[in-house]
Amino acid sequence: MIRLRQKKTTIFIFIAPAIIPFLAFFCYPVLRTFLMSFFDVEQISSKIVTWKFVGLDNYFTLKATSFPNSLMMLFKVWLCCGIVVFILSLLFATMLTSGVYGKGFFRSMLYLTNVIPQIALGYMWTLYVFSSRFGMLKKLFNSVGLEKAASFAWTSPDNMFISMCIAYVFSCTGYFMLQYMAAIEAIPKSLYEAAEIDGATKFSQFLNITFPLIRNTLVTSLTLWTSRVCAFFALSRVFISSKTVSPLMYIYNVLFGTDSSNTAVGVGAAASVIVALIVVAVFMISNLIPKNKDIEL
Repeated sequence: MIRLRQKKTTIFIFIAPAIIPFLAFFCYPVLRTFLMSFFDVEQISSKIVTWKFVGLDNYFTLKATSFPNSLMMLFKVWLCCGIVVFILSLLFATMLTSGVYGKGFFRSMLYLTNVIPQIALGYMWTLYVFSSRFGMLKKLFNSVGLEKAASFAWTSPDNMFISMCIAYVFSCTGYFMLQYMAAIEAIPKSLYEAAEIDGATKFSQFLNITFPLIRNTLVTSLTLWTSRVCAFFALSRVFISSKTVSPLMYIYNVLFGTDSSNTAVGVGAAASVIVALIVVAVFMISNLIPKNKDIEL
């Protein structure tokens, strides 16, 4: 019995350096935010004794704000950008794992877009690519005689969402490409060799070998993509428009009073809870998708 207690004490001593920071810097803020969503809180640092209970009023208040529009914007980014990112990532991953020359160089160049801070990336696109004065696209279209395309106002409020999506796709493709490359390279080469002997085309090999065997990675990337999109903030601060306000940007405004003279900490906390629940819901749904071990290939 004494030895068992000593073992438990030893185990606790070893895991405490990891558990204590986790409880302090993750669990406590999450719990505090959840409680805030049911109270009227003057400041984010206000003591709990000063909070006024309002029940679900903060959640109902969100219906009359710009938060629903920001969620719709986020859904468009999740769906439209997600489709393009996954197609491009899978395409590049398939090409680079097929034995193309310069694989390491192209892999590094494509992943480099994920390393660049999104604030810097956003200004790079607005100043040097989409600029109506000296942007790269304007010069490119003028050089080939496409004057109408050259005069397209990429940075106007009406077109800002499209420009932001292009920049976001550019920044995310390399990250998911590496995941798919790792999954494809783990597939035994003997499967492709046997398929070639049977006369299968490259496209048939992709549909019947590659795609089914990277199903688990695709499911995981869906969850990662959702959490990444829900954390969408930096580019919406660069591509400023009423059509590009993200939920996190809305939360920032109501928490710190950037968008108005008054803060609404409880409303911001309620919005945070909703965004977190969206991520959890997508994670739970993605876990319902059958894994490879449940499918006969």
